[in-house]
Amino acid sequence: LNEIMANGTYRETGLTIQSLAEKLATPEHRLRALINQKLGHRNFSSFLNGYRITEAKAKLADRALVDLPILTIAMDLGYNSLAPFNRSFRNETGMTPSDFRKRAIDQK
Repeated sequence: LNEIMANGTYRETGLTIQSLAEKLATPEHRLRALINQKLGHRNFSSFLNGYRITEAKAKLADRALVDLPILTIAMDLGYNSLAPFNRSFRNETGMTPSDFRKRAIDQK
């Protein structure tokens, strides 16, 4: 699981626990138990967003990417639109992606 996620599987649009279980050739209920019980996530969405938001924070804090639109970052990370990305980002960080970017760039 760590290997497949490190290879960027989390960036796939529409990734579900079922499709991830198929990629890993493991039963969905086993994968769900691993994510929830062993890794301590509330659900698959929380697990997936952890990877996506970590990469988003790195991109938003990168001065070289300051002109890259937030929508592009969201789409590259597998979100279907800006609204779910903004919601997930705010839930994880307590601020909007644009506020995070401004704060991160201003501190450098």
